[in-house]
Amino acid sequence: MTIDRVETFVLVHQMARGRGPSIANYRTRESVLVKLTDSSGAVGWGETYAVSGIVDTLREAGRMLIGRNPLQAGQIWTDTWNATDDSCATSAISIALDDLRGRILGMSVAGLYGGALRTRVRAYASSGGYFDGVDPKDSWPDEFAELTGMGFTAIKMRVGRYPIRHELELIERLRADLPADFDLMADGNAAYTLPRAIEMGHGLARLGFRWFEEPIPQTDYAGYERLYAAMDLPLAGGEGLVTRGEVRSFLLRHPVDIIQPDVAMCGGVGEAQFMADLARLYGVLYVPHAWGGALMIAATMQVLAGLPDPTKSPATESPLLEYDMTENPFREELLATPLRMGADGWFDIPQGPGLGVEVDEAYVRAHAIDPSTAPTHTAYAAPKVPAGLGAG
Repeated sequence: MTIDRVETFVLVHQMARGRGPSIANYRTRESVLVKLTDSSGAVGWGETYAVSGIVDTLREAGRMLIGRNPLQAGQIWTDTWNATDDSCATSAISIALDDLRGRILGMSVAGLYGGALRTRVRAYASSGGYFDGVDPKDSWPDEFAELTGMGFTAIKMRVGRYPIRHELELIERLRADLPADFDLMADGNAAYTLPRAIEMGHGLARLGFRWFEEPIPQTDYAGYERLYAAMDLPLAGGEGLVTRGEVRSFLLRHPVDIIQPDVAMCGGVGEAQFMADLARLYGVLYVPHAWGGALMIAATMQVLAGLPDPTKSPATESPLLEYDMTENPFREELLATPLRMGADGWFDIPQGPGLGVEVDEAYVRAHAIDPSTAPTHTAYAAPKVPAGLGAG
């Protein structure tokens, strides 16, 4: 039993409208897929982000996989990381390898790492953010109506592009129309200076927000210490952490309540679970970042399936699934049977072998572009705001 084929696919979708968080706008959505095929014909799929050089790195790494036994996943992971030093490439290969060996062994990916502790997970809608040049008073109400109508019981907003007073007044009106048990979170995407982050944080705490995510740059270690001391709501961060050492350093230097490594950047499912265990030693919750297509979501679900509840209380916080709502057909059209959220805002975690989902390979091949022309995901231009609503 050996790996005898490694394929890379790059998918790019042109968005109908540019959209993004406080500091950037995006015109396209991209997905990089890896398919492993073994000598028996079994296949495994992985997904990661379209970072610079990823296609060439995956091509080189793929040559190392040919002839290897897919059940020797630990050694393959180590060799891939050592040869490429590329966390996204390693993550995509690791996810595909787990999918493949899970199918060979007839086990879910969660089963490969000790077994599932849950079969369902609550999702929160991760807002696509601002439309360029559109005052959020003209977009946020419609977005909230759409997301609550879909069944979501939690929403993470993008904040920080407009003056604090303007945004807080809008948020307060939105909050008043939601049920008392509806959860709201906010992501600043490093838009704030420290004083303004504190000001916004106090406003969000008054409105009962569940957390405030990365309001200042991640590298501002002293700022995080001062921010944490001044905050009266939980702080979240760390979505860009890619190694165990980075996670440990982050936990030592950033006083946060929630850490967010991404399975498609941090080395795959096994590494994500290790990072969750490490965070637990520091009394920090793990809520993984996820901003991609259906395979990335399925892999994140397998991570969440293996996470224990933080406490033994039946009222304890359960793990949450980030479900990105930016325009992206790859959330659904990658799969023969799309992942569907229930009317109660929860997803059933796939229980089949591997990731538990089946890729629509005809769709992938029909929409894949020439990998040599693959773009990297970049912001375009500077965010625009209507006259009179700039920073202040």
